[in-house]
Amino acid sequence: MPLKVLLVESRSKDSHSVEPDLVKRGDEVVVTHTPRKAPSLAVADWPDLVVVNACSGFLGVKEICQALDETRLEFPRLIVSRDEVHNHSSNEMFLLIPYSPRQLTQRINKAIGDQNDRFLRIGNITVDDLKRNMKRSDRVEHLTPKECSLLHLLMEHADEVLSRGTIMKEVWETDYLGDTRTLDVHIRWLREKLEDDPSHPRFIITVRGVGYRFSPQP
Repeated sequence: MPLKVLLVESRSKDSHSVEPDLVKRGDEVVVTHTPRKAPSLAVADWPDLVVVNACSGFLGVKEICQALDETRLEFPRLIVSRDEVHNHSSNEMFLLIPYSPRQLTQRINKAIGDQNDRFLRIGNITVDDLKRNMKRSDRVEHLTPKECSLLHLLMEHADEVLSRGTIMKEVWETDYLGDTRTLDVHIRWLREKLEDDPSHPRFIITVRGVGYRFSPQP
């Protein structure tokens, strides 16, 4: 699947640019030519992968990676280099040039590893299942394990009406429907973190007598 990629590389015309190869894969690429901006952009965009092009005239790749480490968001990284280098973090993978499209994809897949399904994105809302955070535009909220599972389920079935029974079975792993107040409480907590006005929700809609529906906004 296409990824959201933050690419850090120089503007030098004499260096190899990774951007065209990522675009050909269908990835959504955000490029920064200023290494010091990489951490703040990563925090703002929550990319699936950070690619640092060490072939493009940058010095201090290690410093860039250390700054990314300090965000504590553990974004996977791919370092594109001309020479063999040793990674200092388990989040890093290396790719030597020249490389084929197949080698690029293989290294990207290996870099991402078990974070392949980490983010669920709809519009300006992103759920981070690894860190259990939710971001809507610039607003970030931490989620409890059940809140995260509940929001992920609703977003995964956007525009579908999910019954209380389905939600209880998927999130709470129970078929018991004698008391679903805990579901209502968690819906209220999610609305407080997600909605502008929790009393008049735009995203998590109550379908009376049935359950709930996640409504993506244009």
